[in-house]
Amino acid sequence: MRRAMIRPALALVLAVLPVFAGQAAGDLDVLPQGRYGCWTAGVATGPALIDHPERGFAIVRGSSYRNAAGSGTYLLVSDLLTFTRGPLKDLRLRRNRDGYWQQIARDGELEPLKCSRVGAILSA
Repeated sequence: MRRAMIRPALALVLAVLPVFAGQAAGDLDVLPQGRYGCWTAGVATGPALIDHPERGFAIVRGSSYRNAAGSGTYLLVSDLLTFTRGPLKDLRLRRNRDGYWQQIARDGELEPLKCSRVGAILSA
């Protein structure tokens, strides 16, 4: 009796699995190649933006990046960018309404750091 109940449930799971797998794979993407600069807002008595070159990076191909400290990989799923290896490992950014990438803290709150594509990769 128990075995008879498992088979229909298993058939249902196997039938639905390709649908969910296709949706998840469809959300994966890569960033356009180029240099990405990062900054925070400045102050009224100083510069409007404060550059953070240590957080800047260049997308070199596929899901690979490099910066002054080395190279690594990232994962882009929908509007969430997570650096998975290399000097920026564990940095998470979310695309906001204005098209900028904004840092997400460990607690899920948005940080002031923002990044965007600033140009093509400069050849050495």
